[in-house]
Amino acid sequence: MPTVWSHAFVIEETPAPNSYHENSPTEVKITFNSKVDNNLFTIKIYDEQQKEITSQLAEISDNQKEIRLKLPTLDGGKYRVEYYVISSNDGHPVQGSFMFQVADSKAPQDPVDVIEEDGENNNLEEEPSVSNSPKQEIKETSIPNFSEVIIHLMRAIYYFGLLFLIGWILLWRIVKNYANDVKKKYLFWGTIIQMLHLVGLSSVILIQLNIFTINGLSFTPDFPFQTTFGLLWIVSLLMSIFGFLLLFKNQWFDILWLGVIVISKSLNGHALEFEPTILLVITNSIHLITASIWAAGLMFIILFWRKHINYVQSFLPKFSKYAFSSIVVLSITGIFISYFYLEGFDLLFSDRGILLMIKTGIVFLVILVGVMIRSKMKEMQTVDLKRWITLDFILMFIIIIIVSILTYLNPL
Repeated sequence: MPTVWSHAFVIEETPAPNSYHENSPTEVKITFNSKVDNNLFTIKIYDEQQKEITSQLAEISDNQKEIRLKLPTLDGGKYRVEYYVISSNDGHPVQGSFMFQVADSKAPQDPVDVIEEDGENNNLEEEPSVSNSPKQEIKETSIPNFSEVIIHLMRAIYYFGLLFLIGWILLWRIVKNYANDVKKKYLFWGTIIQMLHLVGLSSVILIQLNIFTINGLSFTPDFPFQTTFGLLWIVSLLMSIFGFLLLFKNQWFDILWLGVIVISKSLNGHALEFEPTILLVITNSIHLITASIWAAGLMFIILFWRKHINYVQSFLPKFSKYAFSSIVVLSITGIFISYFYLEGFDLLFSDRGILLMIKTGIVFLVILVGVMIRSKMKEMQTVDLKRWITLDFILMFIIIIIVSILTYLNPL
């Protein structure tokens, strides 16, 4: 199987990290394995006093895989290069930094050690060389831990809204024969879920734009229409807004809305950076739909249990079949997706791999809980049944949180 990666990563840095130069380099050049956004990129270079040495802007190559910054003649000393780019397909931010040294022409000196961020000393090489190891890891967005928590929290809210809303629409069209009082309450909660989805989606977009700004990226108002992820943001946002007017009212709009939202989500992620792309996009879409049915069904049971217990009990046998089928499909598609995202499980013990294993373990627990729920349904043990369904809902809650983190992680 060919080597594939989720986000852009560096295959070449010039000057080489920790290199020593008798003469001033003429430019800084960073080459990536795949396209980066042609509007959202930056290279900055600082001297030992942390002063930026040039106000000139970086340029990008025609194939969008190389960014470079022309340098003025540098005095002797140590210099730090910082770069920040956005992966063109999935919109993930990637950044990195390295140091190099220029000899002092007035007072020649031996190369000195450069202190890395991790505190280790690395001797500078006497001759510049190119770093081109495909395994070189690139640091992702370097933002405070509190900010990372906020990012994951808002992404979790977005995923809750997304899954519940897709499933809520599907159940609305699948079940159909709702009593009037149940129908009224169902539509009320449908509106609440739509609000949750819109808040989550808007927050994720605004946070991402803020990250761009923090890292020195400037963008024009038309940039969403020049990037894959930006265009998908706009489409999803518009569909979310129009949904308040037409969802649950027109069957064909519901189908259109589901198709656009599911495909947009599947395209705006890791699948575009892997092969076979089309198959992975389709698999991601199926994975999302089946997860939504399971999530929405559990939410329906929890919300309607107290005041509509008779209706819930009549719904349970149908949901049990849907839930069992969903878990089977989720397991198959999840294993398939993980195999490609983890390079045939070569990255199983990376941060992403560990989270995937935890998620898989929880899915296994969900299957066991599902068996218990079916058993309690046959025995008509209502109290125990609710407890097991609540546990199933909690496990689903944890899985969604893990997914919100997984979709932001680089699997390298």
